[in-house]
Amino acid sequence: MSSLVWLVRKDLKVFFADRQGALMTVLVPVVLASLLGMLFAPRASASVLHLLVVSSDAEPLVTKLVTAIDASENFEVERVSEAVARERVAKGRASLALILPPGTAESLRPENLFQGERRRVELLYDPSNEIEANMARGLLIQVSMQETMASLADPQAMATSFESWERRLAPDTDPALREFVRAGRGLKERAKPEPSAGKASAGGGLSPPLEFEKVAVAASGGARGYNSYAHNFAGMLLMFLLFAAQSRAKALIGEREAGTLVRLRLTGASHTRILLGVGASTALIALLASTLVYAVGMLVFGIRIQGPLAGFVGVVLAQALFVGGFALLLAGLGRTEEQVGAIGPLVVLVMCFAGGAMFPSFMMPSWLRTLSLVLPTYWATDGLAAMTWRGLGLSSAALPIAFLLAWASLSAIIGIRRFRSRA
Repeated sequence: MSSLVWLVRKDLKVFFADRQGALMTVLVPVVLASLLGMLFAPRASASVLHLLVVSSDAEPLVTKLVTAIDASENFEVERVSEAVARERVAKGRASLALILPPGTAESLRPENLFQGERRRVELLYDPSNEIEANMARGLLIQVSMQETMASLADPQAMATSFESWERRLAPDTDPALREFVRAGRGLKERAKPEPSAGKASAGGGLSPPLEFEKVAVAASGGARGYNSYAHNFAGMLLMFLLFAAQSRAKALIGEREAGTLVRLRLTGASHTRILLGVGASTALIALLASTLVYAVGMLVFGIRIQGPLAGFVGVVLAQALFVGGFALLLAGLGRTEEQVGAIGPLVVLVMCFAGGAMFPSFMMPSWLRTLSLVLPTYWATDGLAAMTWRGLGLSSAALPIAFLLAWASLSAIIGIRRFRSRA
């Protein structure tokens, strides 16, 4: 029994001797649980959806509708032209755009709650954000119904609506409804659909004044050009390449502890050259893995490079270089293999989480969506999406490549300096 107690005490002393490693054991689950809690915890209000609005109708009813959408806690409205809206959705710079064509005001009159043709309006959406589009469609129906019902309290709108409605009544209309229109009073109380209501053509039930038709927009051809495998391959590939970089960082620290790096120094190679060699080999492995993964994706899952091949190759190469620099960064941050084993998952999962590689961005708080714009994971997945299913031009690969190369250089510089200081 005494030997068992001694072994337990020994292991506890070893564990707490590495203070950073012990701290990370607690910090990692706390941080990851906090991030997941932000997504799935109950909220006082729903996630705010950024909506581009194109309005070609200056009628007061349309203006009131757009104002009501903007006032809703669910939407943040930005008014743009139709060309700008289509371009931004096609390039993935916006998820949703509502196109309100001329004549929309006519469909928003109160009588259209009971009869009349529903006007179709386009709700443009990014094919990779269909969940967001479905949510927006339901909320827009709700707002349009509320605004049209609110018009029932406007005496001037009521007078115009009753005159128009009476002219449109069919000969076989329910006498009770005809009398209701003739009287023109108590519409709020009488406008609720009853289980025993007659046919819809007789005005026996309420229907939304507008039909929001979802239209997928992408440079490569809308929903037909979208490939969910291409979208997910980009995020998952990078995440597992970063985990591979973590393993290489642990091996590098192990080589330092075993004296392998000292023997390499005897050959005349400097610390910087040795570490750059490690980063280069890690980048080559990442490049090979990326090539094989996308080969499988193309052969089995139908992934296609719909943008310029040079852009796709450039993003994949820049991503591989960042993975090599990331391995050096982890090796510099961790004093021991245990520390790298604790720090690595935290950094990788947080970057992939915040960069949009794991969850839809609209589920995240606005500050986290803003933060994602400086993360390499965001630019890697965005650049690969642009060159595959989005089918964008070479210019759309330039910024992701620049960000990835900048991160690769910064990671390598910090990692080499910190590693050398501990050698």
